[in-house]
Amino acid sequence: LQPAAAPTAAATAATATAAPVASSSTAATPAKKGAAPAAATAADASSMSKVAFIVGKVTEVSKHPESAKLYVEKIDLGEATGPRTILSGLQEHVKEEDFLNKLVLVVANLEPRKIGGIPSAGMVLCASNEGKVKTELLKIPDGTPIGERVVFPGHDQPAEPVLKKKLAKHWEEVAPTLQTDANGVAVWNGQQFTTSKGPITSTIANGTVS
Repeated sequence: LQPAAAPTAAATAATATAAPVASSSTAATPAKKGAAPAAATAADASSMSKVAFIVGKVTEVSKHPESAKLYVEKIDLGEATGPRTILSGLQEHVKEEDFLNKLVLVVANLEPRKIGGIPSAGMVLCASNEGKVKTELLKIPDGTPIGERVVFPGHDQPAEPVLKKKLAKHWEEVAPTLQTDANGVAVWNGQQFTTSKGPITSTIANGTVS
């Protein structure tokens, strides 16, 4: 959840891969005569496939020195470059000790931007009820590997490295469609967010995910 940034029952579950955020460039292969149509290319891949939802672990968390709302986190996404710095407006909703060492779901390929004067390289996703009176971290199943990407059947093409400039439209299209269903499971268009260890959930039913 970043500052200032009707459910349906889950049908088909998302799948998960342990691959890091990948480039969307793929080589075209000529189709054989009589062969079935090829899978979607990078050019015609869906907006959902362009977004990188990555499981990470919070290794450090502290209150922003000049904000009563912001946390400054270090989150391990399994990258060779080490943990990322990500800021989240969650002080009013999540205790510091409940944030530390948690597995979280991160939108990992948003363009980095300064929040409270500190560069933030991603967004931690949370569930909220109407009016955001209650907001909580999504619950990632225990044992889910750090760095695992959550994808959906038919929308599993390589994600864009960074959704900057014109590419930001893909996140803008996907973001309003993220919800929790009547059972509190995080869904996109009725499909569950599912890791290799099971679905991603919340205690908040029929809420929004952001």
